[in-house]
Amino acid sequence: MELGIVAGLLVVSTLLGVMWKSRQGDVVAQSGSTISLDYRETDKITILQFTTQMCGPCAQLKPRLEKIANFRSDVAYRDIDAIDHLDLAIRLSIRSTPTTLIVSPDGEIRARINGIAPAETFINAIDGTIPVRSVTATEEPII
Repeated sequence: MELGIVAGLLVVSTLLGVMWKSRQGDVVAQSGSTISLDYRETDKITILQFTTQMCGPCAQLKPRLEKIANFRSDVAYRDIDAIDHLDLAIRLSIRSTPTTLIVSPDGEIRARINGIAPAETFINAIDGTIPVRSVTATEEPII
């Protein structure tokens, strides 16, 4: 009996892990929300990465995103600590870190990338050349 319970827990936890892992690097198009100038740069596409201090994947992803911004004059990189800016993270439905938003020069959120993804995924999301799942935000503009 106990062996059956342990086996069942292992199966359930494995399935949940596989489902979580399959969502990593997902690109979701998002419209309906805007980001104020406090969190983005004027006249540039902004890569806005939500992080936390103890997030290993965040630290791993940061140099990759900084490199993209350094090589492209039309792109800026900003990181935001989700704990320090909890109100903003809640309004944007940031549920895990790293979560990266691609923000247009006028402040509209173009895409959301959850977790770690290859640099090409971020570049394609910036250029708008990657197939994305479309989501329309229902909240008011983020000021």
